[in-house]
Amino acid sequence: MSLCGSGIRVEVLTYKKVIGEAKPSLSVSSLYLSMRDLLLEDVCSDIGQDSPVVQNLASRIRTKVSLFKMNKQEAFTYVAGVDAGSQILPLASRRYAVISALVYSLPSGTKYYLEPESISFPYTSAGEKYLGVVNIRREAKLYETACSYIEEKGTVDLLLIDGPLYFSNWWKMAGKPTDRKRLIDAINDLVTLCQETDTVLAGIVKRPSARYLVYNLDLQHETDLPDSFLLHHTLKPGERTEVFSPRTAVRKAVRDTPFMDAIRCPIYSYYCKLSKDWSITPVRIDIPAFSLGHLEDIANYCYSTSFWNGIPLPILKADEEVKITKRFIKEVYGDMISRVSRETIGLEYLVPYWGERSWMGV
Repeated sequence: MSLCGSGIRVEVLTYKKVIGEAKPSLSVSSLYLSMRDLLLEDVCSDIGQDSPVVQNLASRIRTKVSLFKMNKQEAFTYVAGVDAGSQILPLASRRYAVISALVYSLPSGTKYYLEPESISFPYTSAGEKYLGVVNIRREAKLYETACSYIEEKGTVDLLLIDGPLYFSNWWKMAGKPTDRKRLIDAINDLVTLCQETDTVLAGIVKRPSARYLVYNLDLQHETDLPDSFLLHHTLKPGERTEVFSPRTAVRKAVRDTPFMDAIRCPIYSYYCKLSKDWSITPVRIDIPAFSLGHLEDIANYCYSTSFWNGIPLPILKADEEVKITKRFIKEVYGDMISRVSRETIGLEYLVPYWGERSWMGV
């Protein structure tokens, strides 16, 4: 209970998990304590239930899947990593997004990029639709930049893409039809160019959430956990799985794979545990059929150069160069304020979306 200046007594209640039970609190800190206790209880309870199941599945996976030890060897001399980035500027009038992609070459340390793109969307468009357009155009920009790099700068021994070469059926609904066609064309152009120029190609998926291996092993009815979490308990550092077909796995769950059916080359995958850090899960490596002969060399190179956070060095360097942070957007927004104020248009036209003022520096 508390007494406001107007003399009105206000009672703040925090609710426990049991429906209908309420407990008066003297401060908001009690609410945070209740949320802390609730999360601690729920998460630890789930871990207690999951642990024996996960250990059992991990043991079975080790018997069902051929596992291979990687070596810290670098069979490739000239390697390039490609990454893309995006960030959103939320004004009250409409949302803006900026997209870019960059190639980082080793050992020269040179950088290559195409002109960035911007997108604006009115608030009459649903947020999920807007984000879908941003995501699919960012991926298209990634492959277009990689393709342009090879065309202009010549081939490299190994080209590492920060992202998948195999796309789930979710992508058949992302963005607009023209966006989906643009992404498919960009992937096909890159795959074809790499095959023609004898460039080894691989996609590095740092945060895989798919269940391709689970379906491949017919474990989908026994667990709802993703491949990466199960393999985090299965693989030892420096181990990789055998190669499998994600397309075959997906077709155990759905009848067709329309997005990947449009890709001209079959894509295969395997998982690698590149770090000893307990907090870093295995990555998935996607490779086109024409690069299968270099499967072991790709795995060894990624293992040898994963000095930081279990990420191969070319990907890490590309990510550092292309990352678009909120701090950068804040600085650009500050420049906008200066320009608009000089032109006496009225700063009200730059008002940010409600709730976004603090990080934008207003």
